[in-house]
Amino acid sequence: MFDIGFFELLIIMGIAVVVIGPQNLPRLAKSIGKGWGEFQSTFNDLKKDVMDEAEGLRQSTDIDKLEQDIGAATKVDVDVNLSMNDINYDPKSSEQEKS
Repeated sequence: MFDIGFFELLIIMGIAVVVIGPQNLPRLAKSIGKGWGEFQSTFNDLKKDVMDEAEGLRQSTDIDKLEQDIGAATKVDVDVNLSMNDINYDPKSSEQEKS
């Protein structure tokens, strides 16, 4: 995700010690760790709920049968048997043949 090397991490930690102070740094790290853990837990629970709901919908609607029904309903069978005379139909020539 982030391409942070060892030296970049040391610089960030050094700045954090100067800005936050050495006494408050462990407490901040603990708070960040707890927050990240809660975030991951909440996200995993949400993901599980969504997946369970999607599976419930899939089972209740019987997706496979629905796909087959839609395929059968939209299937178009057209049998076109046209001769060249039908394609080149000229209504004027048809009237001339009758008279």
